Amino acid sequence: MRTKSMTVKNGELYIGDFSLSELSARYRTPLYVYDEEGIIEKINIFKEYFRSDKFATEIVYASKAFLAPYLCKILAGRDISIDAVSVGDLHLIEKSGFPNNRILLHGNNKSNGELEKAVEMGVEYVVVDSYTELARLKDLSEKKEKHINTLFRINPGIYADTHAYIETSLLSSKFGESIHDEEIIDKVVDIYRRAKYLRLDGFHCHIGSQINNPKSFIAAAQTMLNFTKRFAQKYGMEVDVLNLGGGFAIKYLENDAEVDLRWVLTEIIKTVESRVEKYGLKLKKLMIEPGRALVGDSGFTLYRVGLLKKTFGGKKYIFIDGGMSDNIRPALYQAKFTVEVANRVAEPDDDSDPYPSFNFYDVVGKCCESADIIAEAVNIDEVRIGDIIVVYATGAYCYSMSMNYNGLQRGAVIFVKGDKITEAIRRQSLDDLVATCDFGVTE
Repeated sequence: MRTKSMTVKNGELYIGDFSLSELSARYRTPLYVYDEEGIIEKINIFKEYFRSDKFATEIVYASKAFLAPYLCKILAGRDISIDAVSVGDLHLIEKSGFPNNRILLHGNNKSNGELEKAVEMGVEYVVVDSYTELARLKDLSEKKEKHINTLFRINPGIYADTHAYIETSLLSSKFGESIHDEEIIDKVVDIYRRAKYLRLDGFHCHIGSQINNPKSFIAAAQTMLNFTKRFAQKYGMEVDVLNLGGGFAIKYLENDAEVDLRWVLTEIIKTVESRVEKYGLKLKKLMIEPGRALVGDSGFTLYRVGLLKKTFGGKKYIFIDGGMSDNIRPALYQAKFTVEVANRVAEPDDDSDPYPSFNFYDVVGKCCESADIIAEAVNIDEVRIGDIIVVYATGAYCYSMSMNYNGLQRGAVIFVKGDKITEAIRRQSLDDLVATCDFGVTE
């Protein structure tokens, strides 16, 4: 589960030229660390295998996985587009210097302010989530007298075989309009036909997250192309763009299934190419939206062990100086993580005991919640107070979902590449916690 540029030197874990102990001391814990070389490697895989000679391709980073100006610069420098789901996202991306014409705005309940900001910025696409939103966007475009390029989100009704909270294409999902709801689609077409400033460039779908069954992505592509064909036949409207969303899984545990990105991306391209030719479609661009798959397994979190405890019932605990405040995923999704002691790495050798004693610990945080568990039943040979614990594959949906519960400060985020460290986000100070508060002090 170690990242691309991780090594072991003298029994300690290193990333690039730096030991994890050194990074923990310098930036304090909890600390989020990204292996920049690992992210670049993933970007290169997507760019190499998600391409076609028959139509253009565009890779859009799903920024809800993790967003920071420094990452925006890495993506912009490698011709990766980006999405946003709020006015805050739009503001941060704009401030980073990212090209506005490579931004997509998503969201199932966009505010008027978010739509106006996107129109003012001239984003590449507004991904329209519903008939009601489309009607509001038509009014806005006429008020502003500005042309707006859109994709319309279709719910294809495909079972994605993932956690219920991150499955987005069941017929009961809150996202998009159902592929089977012809009455709604009739109304959508009517608005586009009457709209002076709105353009329907194509369709978007997204079937869920952390999907490790490649067949789900192939099924989504086939279903959406079938829909595109029927749509063109019924309404006489050709669309140029198909966006298949993201959701590619990463490994969190050693026995997790490995998603062969090279094979999946190649198969998606082959499927779309063959269907486009078979149906006589005039597809100009195919889009995809990886988030977790670009950054998830290149990120990890460092904690310091504060206390050890063995309860009367025999349960062993490792208490760390963070918890659900910086990684809510175990409590929210029952997510599992791989854990290791960073400053004392046991290297197996020929003389190692083939029947080691098992020391199973629960790694738990300092929040006042019984659900504040980072990893359960972790087998660690030896752990001491003051040790540095590394939790792998926390590069997605950890910092972006972090919070100040129990008054805990959000940790720093650093990127490491060889002998270079970039502090992408500094650690929150105590004053940051009260910066937006009114203490009611009067003269």
